[in-house]
Amino acid sequence: MPLFSNRLLLLPLFQGFSRLDFIDIVEKTPFDFRTISPKGIVVSQGTTCKCLCMVLNGKMSVETDSPEHTYRLTESVSAPHIIQIENLFGLHNKYTRTYRAQSEVQLVMLDKQSVRQLLVAYPAFQINFYNAVSTCAQSREVMLWSKRSDTVEGRFRTFLLRRCLRPIGQKQLKIRMEDLASELGATRLRVSQMLADLAAKNKIIYSRGIIHVQSLENL
Repeated sequence: MPLFSNRLLLLPLFQGFSRLDFIDIVEKTPFDFRTISPKGIVVSQGTTCKCLCMVLNGKMSVETDSPEHTYRLTESVSAPHIIQIENLFGLHNKYTRTYRAQSEVQLVMLDKQSVRQLLVAYPAFQINFYNAVSTCAQSREVMLWSKRSDTVEGRFRTFLLRRCLRPIGQKQLKIRMEDLASELGATRLRVSQMLADLAAKNKIIYSRGIIHVQSLENL
């Protein structure tokens, strides 16, 4: 229990509590503990988000397929991590990404009713929950209204940023050249030249429809 409590405190949702309140939560809340083996699915894109999923240990790959299944973006996240908290309530409460364990993943799940009870009983949890959801919505709003770049390279960077969980780290994009050209509003030749230039600068590795971005923040 002490180890679990320490890991739980690393999550933003459980920060700012008094010691007594936190002990009360741990003792009374029906946490569902699970362990996912490497390569196992944690949650799948398109399935209903029925509970709050909090990852305490481990590393995961995050795969996002486009609605038309013409491309797939893959990145990695590590614990502590809360999986798509913004999809727990509301009209569109389905996961939009697939999380797959890269190492052994330890997580705890909390059903909606328990989340509602925590929101009512603990102001600190309520504030943390609202902050997490608001930050997600605000970040997407800012990105949605960002200015369109005049260069193909700039549009490619924005294309990735709008679809990634985190604006840093390695990314992998599986896409045909024709589809990428259509997404960027450029000719296939210009996109090919752009990718060749980035590869020459060691910013990406490109082969057979797979683009490996070494560091998105440095792209």
